[in-house]
Amino acid sequence: MLSGFPASAGTDPDMQIRAFLVAIDGIPAEAVWRAAKLFLSGKVRDHNRAFAPSAASFAELARQQQALMARESRPPIEVRPEPPQPKVAAYKMQLLRQAANGSLNARRELADMFPDNPVIARAARDAQEIAG
Repeated sequence: MLSGFPASAGTDPDMQIRAFLVAIDGIPAEAVWRAAKLFLSGKVRDHNRAFAPSAASFAELARQQQALMARESRPPIEVRPEPPQPKVAAYKMQLLRQAANGSLNARRELADMFPDNPVIARAARDAQEIAG
């Protein structure tokens, strides 16, 4: 890959290759190949195309490609549609809105409609205590 970029004066190519090998240690060859392809084709943002990437930036892009490959290989998540829920009657929603706005009558009516609901029953009790 480094031969695709102009050499910097005073750079020891053997040391540069060793630095890249250390940086990509443990990263799959496919991810390394993808990263090299992106750099050589000039598709890496914020990279000066006139110079070779540093070993650290190359390894970072190779790790990103590794993560992308892992994500691509996972089976898609099956989204199950929610079973249709019965619609709430408009007058019940109106009562709920009135109860939320402080209507004691609305709280009592809701408690009568839903006697088994502890939240509504507690709100109705609280309303009775407030009313005195």
